[in-house]
Amino acid sequence: MAGRIATLPDHGAPVSGPPAKWRPRALTIMEKLEIVVRQGGKEPGGDRLNPLDGVQFDHDPALQRRRWNEEAKDTIPPACALDFIVALNKPAHGTKTAKVDVPEIAKLKRLEGRTGQKKFKRKIPSRPFRTGKLAFK
Repeated sequence: MAGRIATLPDHGAPVSGPPAKWRPRALTIMEKLEIVVRQGGKEPGGDRLNPLDGVQFDHDPALQRRRWNEEAKDTIPPACALDFIVALNKPAHGTKTAKVDVPEIAKLKRLEGRTGQKKFKRKIPSRPFRTGKLAFK
């Protein structure tokens, strides 16, 4: 899988992803049609796209897994580059997102320290020592 790496392998400098509140522009109808025609009306796996169940457009790799280009204020590759968007049926998109994208995005956020949560050490519960005359029989 060609995902964004959390640190550069040679220098250890952090690699930034898109800002937290950033969203790409919406795809136009012409762009969506071009994607569907380019795929021949089928998913990459060969299943027919079914507009009655819902067709969704998946960024591959996911936007949060891409590197951020500060000059262009866009991801690398650009968010709306049609070569990196795939039309999928709604159930297939949900499966792909849940199994691949969500765990990898969570891992990247943990590695970059962007989770917004601090982990607290849990105190190990201990039992009190028995005291009194029954303790040492």
